[in-house]
Amino acid sequence: MADPLRGKDKAPTFHDEERGPAGALAAMLVETKSVMPAAGATGMSLMLVVAAMCFLATLALGAALSVGGKAREWTNDLSGSLTVEIKPSSEMEPEEQVDAVMGVLAETNGIVSATPLSRDDTAALLEPWLGGEVLADDLPLPRLIDIRIEGSSPPDLSALAMEVAAAAPGASLDTHRQWQSEIVNAARSAEWLAYAVLVLVAATTVAIVVFATRAGLSANRDVVEVLHLIGARDNFIASEVQRHFLHLGFRGGVIGAGFGAAAFFLLGLAGATGDLYLVSASGIGPEYLPALALIPFAAALVAVLAARLTVFQTLERML
Repeated sequence: MADPLRGKDKAPTFHDEERGPAGALAAMLVETKSVMPAAGATGMSLMLVVAAMCFLATLALGAALSVGGKAREWTNDLSGSLTVEIKPSSEMEPEEQVDAVMGVLAETNGIVSATPLSRDDTAALLEPWLGGEVLADDLPLPRLIDIRIEGSSPPDLSALAMEVAAAAPGASLDTHRQWQSEIVNAARSAEWLAYAVLVLVAATTVAIVVFATRAGLSANRDVVEVLHLIGARDNFIASEVQRHFLHLGFRGGVIGAGFGAAAFFLLGLAGATGDLYLVSASGIGPEYLPALALIPFAAALVAVLAARLTVFQTLERML
């Protein structure tokens, strides 16, 4: 009669019970028996280091997603708007200049709306840079017209710029193209920097897990040798070690991601009156929270893979 256990690892295992998805997720937070002790180089101190790495990863990923989303939002706003600047001229009165430009805009296809800004509106825009005291009543200020255009069928901007300039002296059309380019370049630089930090954090975490795994196996060399003597194979030892790092990585990831979410919450409170360093007033958009929730799972996966590969390499040299 054929042995049903032939070709399988006959060594005992501590984790034969079956769990559902919810039970398996909860079990990842609770350390079980393992050949790798929960103290020393692979214990609480290592979990705190992993938590710190996951905290930095959460900040980097959240910043990259938030900056990218904010840049896209600003770019869409700028791409759908134009501004006509009308400087004071001795040839025409300011209201006559505005009326002349508004006449051109009314006859141009592709313009949804055109709204002249009053002097008070223009002064309010300049006050953060010039201050309220500098903006005296006798200071000549340009008149501005805010224009909204159709995204599907925009007007011919080159022709519109010439028509606006011909309609009134001192009138010019600002298409915001320079601002769009600068925002996109700045956002891309910030995103690449954040993702570079994320890669560096992941590489550092792998190095830490590799070092801890080697240290743990070296400290428990006698235990590993006894397991081999009673029939345990390398795959069993690797499974037990990687299970330990699965718990460690997931718990550290939960702690780090939790502190990262708290940091974004505090950023939201600090920027409650506006935007703070390209991060929205809510700290981070709710649409990005699922991505941040993946941090603990990614930390557990990185820890498991790094530990498993290190175990096999180390056991080849030990035995």
